[in-house]
Amino acid sequence: MSRRSDLRYVLLLAAVVVVLLVFWQLAVTRLGLVEEAFLPPPTDVGAAFVDLLGDPEFWDAFVFSLQNLFAGLALAIVVGLVVGLTVGWFPVLHFTVAPFLWLLYSTPKVALAPLFILALGLGSASKIALAFLLAVFPILLNTMEGVETVNGSLIRAGRVFGFRGPALGLKIVLPATLPFSLAGIQRGSALAFTGVVLGEFLGGAGGLGHRLEQVAFDFRMDEALAIVLVMVIVANGLLLTISAARRKWAPWYEAGVRSVG
Repeated sequence: MSRRSDLRYVLLLAAVVVVLLVFWQLAVTRLGLVEEAFLPPPTDVGAAFVDLLGDPEFWDAFVFSLQNLFAGLALAIVVGLVVGLTVGWFPVLHFTVAPFLWLLYSTPKVALAPLFILALGLGSASKIALAFLLAVFPILLNTMEGVETVNGSLIRAGRVFGFRGPALGLKIVLPATLPFSLAGIQRGSALAFTGVVLGEFLGGAGGLGHRLEQVAFDFRMDEALAIVLVMVIVANGLLLTISAARRKWAPWYEAGVRSVG
């Protein structure tokens, strides 16, 4: 796709967003289609967003959430890559362990959130555990599927050059699997942030989810929507960052690579 086409789509998207915001503003303030108490106009949400940026308590909650997110995501990446490469590489593990991994992946993990909070408390531990649990399976399963697509000629060529065991995995298998792993990490990062916010919302002592619960309980809907806007920015920032890393580290990546999850 050319740069001119990219610019055209960006301008089209911007125009759609502007139209939606204008309709939202008019629907609340002029047409009376929605009660302002339930859905404040975008001007009020924007003002609340600016106020948040000057609130030290908001930044404490923001940092708390990001710390838990990155801790859980980093752990999920390490475990997902190691287990995914191992299970995908050894046929005996693929046939004996992989079915249980798919079974665990299909389990509604969100339903386990209250159990994690009861077991690990209201602090960071339960939030990190939820972020890890939601992120690890897309990374693990995508990596495992990626290993199965590695061209056998690459493996044979690596052995000709003397690569054996872990060296073969690091020099041949991991780079060939990287596009799949990055697709899983991209999916897992969004789910990890969902896990952190969910844990904070259900039983948190801090973080964006806990702040959202408080302002929603007080019916400060403009601030609640401003916090949701912050969450959208964080989630999309993660996705764009990992997408840029994928283009840099795996330029041969094709859009057709399927992401598990």
